[in-house]
Amino acid sequence: MLLAPVLLLSCQFWIAHSAGVLPKISSTIDPNTALVIFGTRHGNRNPYRFLPQTPQTWGFEGSNELTNIGKRQSYGLGSELRKFIGNLTSKNYNASEVVYYSSPANRCQMTLQVLTAGLHPPETWAEWNKPVFENWSPVPYTINDAMLRMYSVSECKKNAVVWKSIDNEEQPQLKQLLTEKAPLLAYFEKNTGWNMSNLLNAQTLADNVLEMCLHNAPLPDWITAPTANLTSQELLAEIMSFSEAHEVACANYPPCRDLMAGYWLSDILSKLNTANKQSEVKLVGYSSHSQATLSIMKLLGMNKNEVRTSAGFVIEFRKVPYPSVRLLNHDPNPIDTHVIYPATLVDSLKAYQDADGFINLATFSNYIRPFAKANWKSVCGITPYASPHITNIQTIFLNTTIFS
Repeated sequence: MLLAPVLLLSCQFWIAHSAGVLPKISSTIDPNTALVIFGTRHGNRNPYRFLPQTPQTWGFEGSNELTNIGKRQSYGLGSELRKFIGNLTSKNYNASEVVYYSSPANRCQMTLQVLTAGLHPPETWAEWNKPVFENWSPVPYTINDAMLRMYSVSECKKNAVVWKSIDNEEQPQLKQLLTEKAPLLAYFEKNTGWNMSNLLNAQTLADNVLEMCLHNAPLPDWITAPTANLTSQELLAEIMSFSEAHEVACANYPPCRDLMAGYWLSDILSKLNTANKQSEVKLVGYSSHSQATLSIMKLLGMNKNEVRTSAGFVIEFRKVPYPSVRLLNHDPNPIDTHVIYPATLVDSLKAYQDADGFINLATFSNYIRPFAKANWKSVCGITPYASPHITNIQTIFLNTTIFS
């Protein structure tokens, strides 16, 4: 059934306000900023499994792949970052000024590829085929599995340990969902045929409904005309409440949070310390997944409970008047435009912010250092004599035919 006007408005409202009320304009970079670091979750992607639909009007990219909406979100982020940093770096890609990293997942690499197209529109000497590629030029990045997709590093046996209570729905918020939403989950299971005792299936349902809303695609009759003592708008909201349940549970569970983001945090800390000494690098970017991105935002001291597709963090570092950092969020609003704005910090960090929102680098470093894990192999329980083929790290260049 095509979306009725009221339900379509409910879909659009949820999409526009799922991150809360966002500022209309981005913050302005501090004139003394010497380094900007950003991290982002990949853009909008397809679910890993599709609800049966006739006809199929979306999802042609394949399961878990970046959608056209995700590409638009990512390009919007890149364009907004360029507006934010201004002339901190040249518009043209310059290897001495910028460094980028990605998870090996297609959706993360493609997010970074489109993002850098918005960040680095070629000018003058970098233009190479203007009639065909007026605003695009290749930008290299490094793939690092352990830093940005630790949950897929098979050699890290600690993954099974920290994810066990999440996969088994034993974390308090997951047990609460299973108990309080049992009648609703039974309704989902009856109409999808999916086992809803595994909340990953409820998440997948939420992923499907989100894509249907974004593409104005037909929703199943059991959602548009529910028999679950709920209006269609109420049922829509209930379905979306299961979105990213396992990933959020990981970020809220310290052993999982620290494993997913501790090595990434160590890299950020290292780059801040290097910039405080002397470095030509002015911009560092990372493309990762929801559990890792939300986990690192929490480790950085941000008060954050979810991270939408193409959302994440920005860190400004300045040396003058004293070495200090400012923490910012970035969010899509909701697709083509992006906004960069001050992050809400945990109380223990908020107390150290100056009038401009900056925190002394030494204070900030002391706060995050206990969570930073420079030796991820040791944290994973890998001995020094283990196989050297631990993780997938490689630098690649974009081209017009091979994107992953």
